[in-house]
Formats: sequence, structure tokens, C-alpha cells
Amino acid sequence: MAGRTITCIPGVTGDWRYPGGGVHYDTRGFFGLNWAALWRDDLRSSETRILRMTRLGEGLLELDNPPVKALFVYASNPAVSIPHQTKVLRGLARDDLFTVVVEHFLTNTTRYADIVLPATMQIEHGDLLVAYGHLYLAWNEPAVPPRGECLSTTEIFRRLARKMGIDEPALYDSDESMARQLLDSGHPSVSGITLEALKARGSIRLNYPDPFVPFATAFPTVSGRLEFVSDRMAQAGLDPVAGYTPSYEAAQRDTPLAIEYPLALVTPANHYFLNSIFANVPRQLRRAGAPTLLIHPDDAAPRGIGAGDEVRVANARGSFVAVAEVSDRIRPGVVASTKGHWPCNSKEGSTVNATVDERDSDMGGGAVYHDNRVRVDKTF
Repeated sequence: MAGRTITCIPGVTGDWRYPGGGVHYDTRGFFGLNWAALWRDDLRSSETRILRMTRLGEGLLELDNPPVKALFVYASNPAVSIPHQTKVLRGLARDDLFTVVVEHFLTNTTRYADIVLPATMQIEHGDLLVAYGHLYLAWNEPAVPPRGECLSTTEIFRRLARKMGIDEPALYDSDESMARQLLDSGHPSVSGITLEALKARGSIRLNYPDPFVPFATAFPTVSGRLEFVSDRMAQAGLDPVAGYTPSYEAAQRDTPLAIEYPLALVTPANHYFLNSIFANVPRQLRRAGAPTLLIHPDDAAPRGIGAGDEVRVANARGSFVAVAEVSDRIRPGVVASTKGHWPCNSKEGSTVNATVDERDSDMGGGAVYHDNRVRVDKTF
């Protein structure tokens, strides 16, 4: 992947030894917490089936050994955020699927729910917060009691366990008890950090030098070095030599797929939403406006598309409608439309994810939101 090449550049130049000399997105790996105590994988049966959330449409419509008969959704809005949206919506619409959604608002997903459970807001429940962009642990202290019958997700699971008659003590740990277990890891990054100290101070920096150069002494590899040739990559069935791997769809040229769908669609973040969060707030909706499609003049002209025209973006998986923004801020052959809009607020009830494949990426098994070919036509 391209990210492997980016990682290698500071390795070649030696800049990884200096603050700001590399590219880092996620700092969660530096939080040496006792994750095993939270996850309790030891309680899971080895026979338990694991399904990918990014392939929810497949799970709801195609699995039959056995079929998925119930869906419990929390901290998510899959009708908006999951690839192959049209397939996901067909799956959610199954008459024989029992769906429970824990939510604050009437989202697109809750519209398919058999039962909606009211969730607490951030100011109503305690939480130990781990960052992915900095090195501070924080404790979120409830500011107000929950309104009405709202419950935290952890309390909902405790009550479910009790109702199901499960006697495993770990399932009844309080939020504070789980936070203390997380902190009790013996890892030097959290040495001396207690829940009481976090409650008193709000946040505490991990025990790392300031400034922090993550790999000054060693890399988190078996060899302790930056591996330009990686045995782990080979074991995963990938090229062990760091380099560039073209994307599956977007990199195609002169193939039947590229001829039928000549434009590559990327889906960056919307400035006024946080993924699909806040996309139901009237003020944010007004600021964001209708879904737009950024298209280069060289691609717009032969299609008769002008600024402000309504266009349909489509492929074999689905389509959505957007307003054209013609600009040279995007390269020819590529179009862009931001993620986060809800289908219920979009014309024809679909958004960018209607066109995204539910195929897995070759590294990490993630979604392929930016590897997507489409055609764009002006609507009349």
C-alpha cells in the first residue's frame, strides 16, 4: 500500500530519529493498558463465529449456516456508514431480522429497529478515554444524571447478562472497576496513573519523554528494526518488500470496469460532520448544504455538466445524487464527494456508500471507501 512507502521514506533518510520526522496517525498503540482484562477473550467459545461489520450486507443477506437472525447495534449507524449501502438497507429491512438499536436520535438505522433503547450522552456516564492523536489519558466524569430511562452501553450489557441468567462475575464489573483493571497493566507508560488521580486532574500524560520520539531505541518488530523486508507481510500473503501496491479498482486502465466506470470516486470527510455524527443537526445541515460532487472541468465538459447541475453518481452497486462543483482542485479522472450525509436527508434515499464495495482491503481487512469506480451523468 502507499502507506508502506511513506513509512519507509523517514527510514531511508534517518528522520525517524527526530521529533516530527515521520508520519503517525494513531497513538493508541502507545497506551500500555490491560486490554485483555477489558476484552476477556478467554470467555469466548472457540466456536464463536466472527463476522465483519464492514460486510454487514453480506452477513444479513448471504449467510445461511446459520443465518443471522438478530442484530444489536450500539455506537454505530450502519445504514449510513457501512459499504454497499443498498445491500445493507435490504438486509436491515428483512422481516425475520430482530434488530435492537441503542441510540440518542432517530437515525436511519433506528428506523429499521424492532426495539430502540435510549442511550446516555457523554455528560451522563463515566468513561476512560484513550486518544488516537495524543498521549493523554482522560477520565470523563458524569456532569448530570441520565435523563428518563437512558442507560450507558455497559449498564445495558450488565442488565442483559442478568436477564439471561449468566453468572460470570466479570460481566457485572462496574465502569470504575473496569477502568481500574485497564490501568493495572504493569506497563511503564501508565505507571503511577490511578483512577483517583485522573478524577482529580481530568487528564494525565503517559510516561513518555517530552518531546517523544517513538522509535528512538527500537521499532515494535521482532528484529527491533524498521523492516524494509517483512516476514509478517510474507506470512499474510503479501509482498514482503516495502513498496507501492496499486488499488484494485481505481488503478485500473482500459479494462471493462474502467471503460464502463471511467472515474475514481474518493470520499473525504465533511467539514461539518464527524463521520455520520452531527448530520442530523439542523445548523450543521444548513452549513454543509446538499451533497456535492467535486469534478474537474476536463471531466465535466464532455458530460455537459456545469457548476450547480444535479448529477447522478453510479456503478453496479448503487447510485446517489449530488450537486456538481466544477473545479481544478481535483485531478482529471477523479471525483470526490464527502461522507456522512444520511440517506433520509438525501435525494432518492442514498449516499456515497451506495457505490462502495464491501470487499476487504488486502492489509488489515478494512473497508475500501476510496477504491471505487463510478460514472457521472447529468440528471434532467
